[in-house]
Amino acid sequence: QNKSTEFNPFKGGLHCGKRVRTNPHMRAFWAATLAFCLAFVGWFAFAPLLSVVRVDIGICDNQAAVDLLPENEKVKGCVCKKSCKAAIGNANLAAVSFDVFTRFIMGSVIEYFGPRLTDCMLLTWGTIVVSASAAVTDETGLMIARFFVSALGSTFVVNQFW
Repeated sequence: QNKSTEFNPFKGGLHCGKRVRTNPHMRAFWAATLAFCLAFVGWFAFAPLLSVVRVDIGICDNQAAVDLLPENEKVKGCVCKKSCKAAIGNANLAAVSFDVFTRFIMGSVIEYFGPRLTDCMLLTWGTIVVSASAAVTDETGLMIARFFVSALGSTFVVNQFW
């Protein structure tokens, strides 16, 4: 019941999912794909914004000079040397570490809850953490936010299971 009995990719017209029972596999595929795309955007949102975030949270090595610059020149004026690069490097390590752990336990979680509920739990967790990351004010907060946001990378495991 509800198992694929034929594969006909060149069937003319749009015949995927007209009724609930028509094509459950196609609906599962697109649900998994869209969920992973949303998680991917949340997971990698910080990386391109780090040049702006480091100025906003004050970890530039020349932060006193940056504070005197006009608003539109602060990002260009930030000099990121030893302490700034160390803070960003630690945040990048945090961004990977929790993902590795969650990928290891994800198999058991998927077996217990199923892929649909596991994906929903991961996306709900990601929504909360990505929203909370807007409140980051220092380098410790940056590391904590990147650490917990990295769990979104585990949606890849759910897609492989699905």
